Amino acid sequence: MKRKMKILTAVFFSMMVSCAVITVNIYFPEKEVQEAYKQLEKELMQTDGQDEDRKPGERPESSIKFYLVSPAYAQEANLAEKISEIVKKMPDVVNAYKEMGARITEIDRLRDSGAVGEGNKGLLVVREGKLSPADQKLLEMENENRKTVIQGMARAIIRLNRLPENEENLKMVMPQAVEQFAALRRDSAKKGWWIQDANGNWTRK
Repeated sequence: MKRKMKILTAVFFSMMVSCAVITVNIYFPEKEVQEAYKQLEKELMQTDGQDEDRKPGERPESSIKFYLVSPAYAQEANLAEKISEIVKKMPDVVNAYKEMGARITEIDRLRDSGAVGEGNKGLLVVREGKLSPADQKLLEMENENRKTVIQGMARAIIRLNRLPENEENLKMVMPQAVEQFAALRRDSAKKGWWIQDANGNWTRK
């Protein structure tokens, strides 16, 4: 009888272990991710021939703002560089950045007009009226590229944590990758552009 009880206990215990949910915590360095996004845009969104008419030492004009990292954040900057290097090994993400860089003038035109704004999910959103078929296509291509970039960042963070790049882990990281990308879009928006906060409210910068 005692032996049967031991066997039953062992079987019950093994069943409980097999059914247990293991929670994996994924380290997501928010500041470093934002810095990595900035570095990648600065490097990969540069279009060919953009420097030809620039004088030596002159910085290119762009609607994207970049900020210097203070010495106090040297450690974070190194981690941001590491994240950037992981992303740059993803051909689909690199191509998405280049396509975004090639159409930035047209996207700026849409944002300048107020027809579209920077949504709180990191995507462009039509605010008023209806876009022409050509402009609608521009917006759709831009948003597809942005989705690729955001997912690429999520994949990079998973790789940084040395975890399996599966759907479950992507679902855990994607909200933060979206949040940091959207925050960067709000911060880098030009005066006069429409931006949406986390609660869905629109304001003109």
